[in-house]
Amino acid sequence: MLVAVMLLTVGVTACTRDESSSLPRPSKPFCEAAHRYDVRVEKLAPIGEQIQIVQRMADHAPKDIAKDTQTFLDALQRVAKGDKSVVDNAKIRDAVDNVNRRASRGCNLFKQDPGSGI
Repeated sequence: MLVAVMLLTVGVTACTRDESSSLPRPSKPFCEAAHRYDVRVEKLAPIGEQIQIVQRMADHAPKDIAKDTQTFLDALQRVAKGDKSVVDNAKIRDAVDNVNRRASRGCNLFKQDPGSGI
């Protein structure tokens, strides 16, 4: 269920105004993980795989989004343990929105060539 919320979030953040244009581009490992997450979630990747990908994002998150990326990761880990309280949690939803927005804008996720590797 959290996955469905995150999928919806990706679509919504693609349509919001660009507040991150003045921020530096995130690192290549962060963008690669963000792209992989985007591709794998569309294919309903298992929660364990999602955790691994978001862990990589958290490991390489830009400072401005590091806290939100960790919140995102913690939520996925809680879901894996059966915690359903994260699904309707506004703080977690906002963190996921912020990570998705930063990745989509900073890494140009919606302009990626699927064969490019990032």
